[in-house]
Amino acid sequence: MDNIAGNNLRSRFYIFGLVITILCLSACVPTKNLGEDEQLLVSIKPEGLKSIDPIAIQGLYQQEPNRLLFGSTPYLALYNFGKKFYNPEKIDQRMQRLQAKRDEKIKNATTEPAKIARIRDRFNNRLERLQKKKEKGNFVMQLGEPPAIYDSTLMERTMDQIDIYLNSKGYFKHTAEYEKQEKGKRVYITLNITENEPYRYTILDYGIRDEAVLDVVKRASVRSLLKPGDIYDEQVLSEERDRLYNVLRNNGYYDFARAYLEFEPDTSFGGNTVRLRTIVQNPENDSLHRVYTIKNVYFKTDADRFGIPRDTIVYNGVKYVAYDHKYSTKILDKKVDILPSQPYSQLRTSTTQRKLADLDVFQFNNVLYNKVNNPIDSTGNYQLNAFVNAVPSKRYQETTEFGLTYTERRPGPFSSIRLRIRNIFGGAENLDLGLRGSVEGQVNLADVNQTTMIREIGGDIALSFPVILAPFTNKKLLTDYSPRTRIYTGYTDERRQEYERRLYELSLNYIWQKSSRPLQPPTLQYIFSPVNLDISRVKETEFSPEFFNSLIELSRGDSALLASFRSGITPYMSFNVIYNTNDFKQTRNAHYFRTLAEVGGLTKELGLDLSIGDLQTFQFARINPDYRRYIPLGNNRYFAYRFNAGIGSPILSSNVMPYEKYFFAGGASSVRAWRTRRLGPGSYPTFKTDTLNNTTERSFDSEQPGEVLLEGSAEYRFNIFSFLNGAFFVDAGNVWLLKEDTSRPGADFKLNRFYNEIAVGTGFGLRLDFSVMILRFDFATKVYDPAGLPGERFIINDFRFSDFFKQSNQSNLSIGIGYPF
Repeated sequence: MDNIAGNNLRSRFYIFGLVITILCLSACVPTKNLGEDEQLLVSIKPEGLKSIDPIAIQGLYQQEPNRLLFGSTPYLALYNFGKKFYNPEKIDQRMQRLQAKRDEKIKNATTEPAKIARIRDRFNNRLERLQKKKEKGNFVMQLGEPPAIYDSTLMERTMDQIDIYLNSKGYFKHTAEYEKQEKGKRVYITLNITENEPYRYTILDYGIRDEAVLDVVKRASVRSLLKPGDIYDEQVLSEERDRLYNVLRNNGYYDFARAYLEFEPDTSFGGNTVRLRTIVQNPENDSLHRVYTIKNVYFKTDADRFGIPRDTIVYNGVKYVAYDHKYSTKILDKKVDILPSQPYSQLRTSTTQRKLADLDVFQFNNVLYNKVNNPIDSTGNYQLNAFVNAVPSKRYQETTEFGLTYTERRPGPFSSIRLRIRNIFGGAENLDLGLRGSVEGQVNLADVNQTTMIREIGGDIALSFPVILAPFTNKKLLTDYSPRTRIYTGYTDERRQEYERRLYELSLNYIWQKSSRPLQPPTLQYIFSPVNLDISRVKETEFSPEFFNSLIELSRGDSALLASFRSGITPYMSFNVIYNTNDFKQTRNAHYFRTLAEVGGLTKELGLDLSIGDLQTFQFARINPDYRRYIPLGNNRYFAYRFNAGIGSPILSSNVMPYEKYFFAGGASSVRAWRTRRLGPGSYPTFKTDTLNNTTERSFDSEQPGEVLLEGSAEYRFNIFSFLNGAFFVDAGNVWLLKEDTSRPGADFKLNRFYNEIAVGTGFGLRLDFSVMILRFDFATKVYDPAGLPGERFIINDFRFSDFFKQSNQSNLSIGIGYPF
């Protein structure tokens, strides 16, 4: 009976696949809805480009072709399908009824202005949605795309834009034309572009009559974006103009405007050469540009109370004015880069604002300048008064979160509440308090066919300071890099049927970050944690006999798994470096590199004995580098890949690491065809014994810790429609032990065979992009299983689509938040 049911289910999926195939074929390129003289534009392809990026040319198209997918236009087919249910006349009738109903309600509420405003807003929002539906079609039509009716005039405009763009890049002698190919009512356009030799700079000089300005420009010329021999590029000229503008604004020229800057190229000397002159015009009403210095700096930290004077405190020349001085002037002094007698600087103005924002104690801040009535100082410069205005944020901020969590068996609710108290001691310190709780169903470790409900509650306290607090250090250490000192302590109580576990955490972290250029988002972050202390308390006396026996069976000599269920204390220190040039949505041409190094258990060697009762002490060292690359391909398409590695080992007198310090492979952010933490180690297969039937079979139920990690992933990401994105991916990796284990042959790392033990999986993903959150579904299946029998390790042929919707060792469905890497 089970075999018959399985065959019936399999047949249904085959029928489902056949229906999808028929629908795709019917959507090949629908042209029957076109008019007699209309043609469908399905492709524009640039040819002949050598130096210019094709993606830049694609951005110049004045008419976008319908997107092709495997030779068909599914988005156009979707639009045509939705159009069958589109009736603009009915939408007009609904809008007229809404307008009449709105006017009637407003008429009946003539004496209540607030009520009238609410009525008008409510109905106007509904009318706007209907108007959008009328203009862009119904929901199905908006998921698809309308037919791209070929327009020769738009094609000519495209060629004009290409000519303008190539000229702006220095290719003045280029040629560009298009070739139109017709296949029935379908149009394919080929852009034939020949760049030819570009024009290059031969001489760079200046036309600046103000000698002081000329001196500033020349002193900053070492950072010029223009060099002899470079190709003429108007985009680079625009960036150079911005650079010079900022140079002058940062050297006291408060009144300087971009309009004074211009470039004069001369191509009349022949030979594909450009002689470029940088010109700075003088002001219309003055013979020279004025330089300004700062006379007074006023820092205001509370809202105005008109008619009441503030108290003033002077610290390092800055006048701090407030009705109630709630913020330490010593701390604020480290965040203010504007001081009396300095030349005016837009850069110092902006860095002051950024540093104050990083404190997270002010709702917003700005810096304003007023010209002094008696303007000239002893050096002959004009003067400004600077006013730093900072509006305090709310002292208390509460955040509450509810949701469901799901790992293996049964989803369960979770909830957390957090409270932030700002400026708790008057030095811009922030105190965070948190409570959390959750319930979830996971695999019963004693019987994998049973589900155990896990209850977890916990809390934490974190106190952060806006400086580096350490003995024998200056409090101005790393001031320009947004330094923070964070003290954290947490408690977690985990209770399940098999055992109870309590975890206590304490850490001291120093955090600072660096930008590649001033005022740019930070690309480098450093986290140094000289003090970390984890204490785990497990009530081994309460282990059920079934659980203890299953633990022995699952471990099969794995001391790491056994040690994870013993009480222990782990003191360690760590250093983490993160380099990231991407944004939250991962849309940039970017690199990501992270390295985490940890060493633990050295307290006794340093003269501090932390032996407490029966707690075992772990001594270990580990390092985990992780590199990622993101490459945009245009049209919301991206290629991303990742290499992740790690090695860890017990050291000195220890023979086992803390369980959470081992490496694991498999899961939503690893090799996705394997369940979370179930891959490895090496080529060793884990088995389980059925005592009733006296049989042994392959098991994927227990976690597989390793001391060596190698894994990599590659993804092709693309937009399907609107908020739905797709991906095709390949994952590979495994974990190994450092030393040979005779009870687990093939589990150790060997240079002469590790490459044969790299597991491989592949699949496709769906990602729902809700702007603030990305919900991810990845469907992965195994291609190569290194723990399979020789000759049976390539198992892609065992794939069945139905495996994604039932418990299967061949395929796996991963659900996650955000991208896998």
